[in-house]
Amino acid sequence: MSRIIVKQLPKHITEDKLRQIFGAQGTITDLQLKYTPDGKFRQFCFVGYSSEEEAQSAIKHFNNTCIQTSRVRVESCAALGSEEKPQSWSKYAKDSKKNLDKLKAKEEEEAAAAKAKESKKKSKNKVDQILGRHKDDPDFQEFLQAHDKSRTLWGNDLGVNNNNNQEEEDNEEEREDPPAGRDDSGVDADAGDEDAAEDEAEEEEDTGKLAEKPISDLEYMKSLMAKPADTAPKKTKPKADKSDLELFTIKIHNVPYNTKRQEVLKFFKPLKPYSVRLPSKVHGFCYVGFKTEKDMAKGMLKDKSFIKGKQVFFSDFTEKNKVTKANKSGQTVAPAGAAAAAADAGNAKWKHQQDSISKEDDISESGRIFFRNLAYTTTEEDLRKLFEQFGPVVEVNLPVDKLTRKIKGFGTVTYMMPEHALKAFNALDGTDFHGRLLHLLPGKDIEKNPQDDLDENDASLSFKEKKALKLKKNAQKPIGWNTLFLGANAVAEILAKQFKTSKERILDTSDGGSSAAVRLALGETQIVIEMKRFLEEEGVRLNAFDEPAKKRSNTVILAKNLPAATETSELTPIFSRFGPIGRIVLPPSGVTALIEYCDPSEARQAFKKLAYSKFKNAPLYLEWAPEQVFTTTLSGEPVIPKTEPKPEPKEEPKQKEKLEEVKKEEVEKNPRAEDADDEPEPNTTLFLRNLNFKTVQETVEKHFRHLGSIHTVEIAKRKDPENPRNFNSLGYGFIQFKKSSVAEHALKNLQLTHIDGNPVELKRSDRVLKTHDNEGAQRRLASQKKQTGTKILVRNIPFQAQYREVRDIFKAFGELRSLRIPKKATTGEDAHRGFGFVDYMSKAEAKRAFDALSASTHLYGRRLVLEWSANDDNQDVEELRKRTAAKFGDSQASAEAKRSRKSFFDVDGNVQPNQDEDDEEQ
Repeated sequence: MSRIIVKQLPKHITEDKLRQIFGAQGTITDLQLKYTPDGKFRQFCFVGYSSEEEAQSAIKHFNNTCIQTSRVRVESCAALGSEEKPQSWSKYAKDSKKNLDKLKAKEEEEAAAAKAKESKKKSKNKVDQILGRHKDDPDFQEFLQAHDKSRTLWGNDLGVNNNNNQEEEDNEEEREDPPAGRDDSGVDADAGDEDAAEDEAEEEEDTGKLAEKPISDLEYMKSLMAKPADTAPKKTKPKADKSDLELFTIKIHNVPYNTKRQEVLKFFKPLKPYSVRLPSKVHGFCYVGFKTEKDMAKGMLKDKSFIKGKQVFFSDFTEKNKVTKANKSGQTVAPAGAAAAAADAGNAKWKHQQDSISKEDDISESGRIFFRNLAYTTTEEDLRKLFEQFGPVVEVNLPVDKLTRKIKGFGTVTYMMPEHALKAFNALDGTDFHGRLLHLLPGKDIEKNPQDDLDENDASLSFKEKKALKLKKNAQKPIGWNTLFLGANAVAEILAKQFKTSKERILDTSDGGSSAAVRLALGETQIVIEMKRFLEEEGVRLNAFDEPAKKRSNTVILAKNLPAATETSELTPIFSRFGPIGRIVLPPSGVTALIEYCDPSEARQAFKKLAYSKFKNAPLYLEWAPEQVFTTTLSGEPVIPKTEPKPEPKEEPKQKEKLEEVKKEEVEKNPRAEDADDEPEPNTTLFLRNLNFKTVQETVEKHFRHLGSIHTVEIAKRKDPENPRNFNSLGYGFIQFKKSSVAEHALKNLQLTHIDGNPVELKRSDRVLKTHDNEGAQRRLASQKKQTGTKILVRNIPFQAQYREVRDIFKAFGELRSLRIPKKATTGEDAHRGFGFVDYMSKAEAKRAFDALSASTHLYGRRLVLEWSANDDNQDVEELRKRTAAKFGDSQASAEAKRSRKSFFDVDGNVQPNQDEDDEEQ
């Protein structure tokens, strides 16, 4: 756990002070001081570190130490929802025992109140039923009138009509809110829309006039009795509603926690805002309203100023405020006829939210997860390592802020298999990552370009559009193109520019010189040599392009086959639209460029948008460069390739002797490493019968390792019908040794020995096993590039190439001793077999030609493949035949095995029955 809790802090400690104290033990990614709803500090906080080691170091260093005058307790946080979390005791904690008891008591009170209300309603209904049965009985009505407390004792004497009691009982609502109109006294209850002061004046005037009139005391008493009963409550003068004003509103972000209204007003002086709204439940922002747009413009000038030491940011909230008011008015004051329109206006926000939810795919279908609450120090490699624990990840997208150049704290991850995404979601949601709690949500469906939905099989598309669409879709695949490839047209243009002539003159052969193909081949070789020299000076590791690229870079894009003489100023505006570029390496020929971005997400976006897009008069061919293609990073630090061994420190002679003894012991334990580069001798394969179904290759190797060097081990397997991803053993296999003597020894002395509890029977087999050792393949590739003499084997010679053209190419690098191109044995056909042998007079000339032509030299569009050859021609031909037979014999054997598993190929290529496999099937 990289997150800690610090308890018993001083009451007046600040966040900056805590960052200064706890930042000494590591990088702080999160620090939260906890307050009550009233703003009172609860004297504890959470601190997140970038690694678990830093968090444990902080606990060890700060626990039971004093900060100011308080002894603090520092502990590791419990996981979210963990049972190990201790019971909260604070009255402010939601899960404390006291609050849980209160919540339970409140629920019980609500249940009791609901029950009492229901019983009261039932009793009221019962009384109403009884009264309903006797409402037409005159004696019962007289009884009610006699016992009515509100009845005036002298009402009959005054002549007041009190026969409305029955109507009041039947219609209780009318009695509580009498309708407007005239009563028996003739006084209008709704006198109009006059103000309260005028009504009072009129009332005094009427009273005065009534007293002066010559009427009897009985009439005067009647008028006084009628006024309180019939006059309605006077209407007061409506006050001005501030909510109806159209204010120009500014929303202030990043407001300090305890900011008060007076402090905001003081911040805007000498301006006088009309309104300031500070939400009580949500903190961190407020709204300030101005009467005029001119005042708001003056207020906006204070953007990015500071309130209580924190920088605040402004945004215009006027239009959004109008929409909010319209929605509220539509919900509350809509007439009955416009109820539907008001409901639509009020639920606009909910409709937008429902549309967003409808776009969300189930994780089990999309395999996409949205994550947030990341530390700003998190990198894409950290996230990839975290999510790859649950399955292969297709893409990790981590957006970067264009101004601060830091991550935005959220992103998405897409899994290859949706079930892996579901597993990661259930395991990682709510866990701590770099000191912060990781929050995961289902990823939304990305709004795609309409062109992305086009199918390459659509009949409405032309052939050219279908081909372009297919290339666009396959652009992300790691295709192993030739990095230094130059098109014939680009070579001709570059040569014409160098020699200050025209392309026609370069390709013209009327002067009796070498052919156009030879000129282009030699010109391409010269340009490639200059390009390699330039790339090495710019810090490019050319060996990275020769090695099989296991892993590609996620920031370096290789742009190839550009139009000749392309300049950096032409590429920069195109690629810089997607983010800042770290560097562009463009050789003088201008046909191949390396573009490195500062951020992987921006590099991916540029690759998707620009792959196969039009640049000048040709499409952009983009490819991800191999990993660690540069010798230095953008900051200038040297890059140590992972394949290169680290330099060993200087040691004393005794330590060297110990290391040598350890190495000797390792060689004795693993004799396979001694002659790993050697090819196995004939008759070295053994058939292993009755293997345990749980036996693996490592167990078989360990069993036979003490005999001698092992070439390879294979165990026959087939797919599990219940789970096709798994393979089940068939109970037999093969082992091939390097030497036939070791195989003879194993056949005699290890017959029916036990492997994983099963006695294994050994038999001879003529099967030739393939090795799956990538390191061995790389060593053999390196041995082909190691000079053995003056003779070079040239492969992939075009069939239309003439003997004279091949000679002219190799003659440019030194004096030739011989050039031999074997011809086909077909009678009547004068054609060569596509390979030849070139022998130089000296090793230096041979090495110069090999280094120059093996990089990227094309003749009639085919790349020449060069290998070092032995000096004996017969041995060369036999070796070449052997390699070809091994290459094509395996594919033929695999095809034959599909038809019949009871056969193998002998040396002459004849199919013979395989007795070993017959025994195995029996």
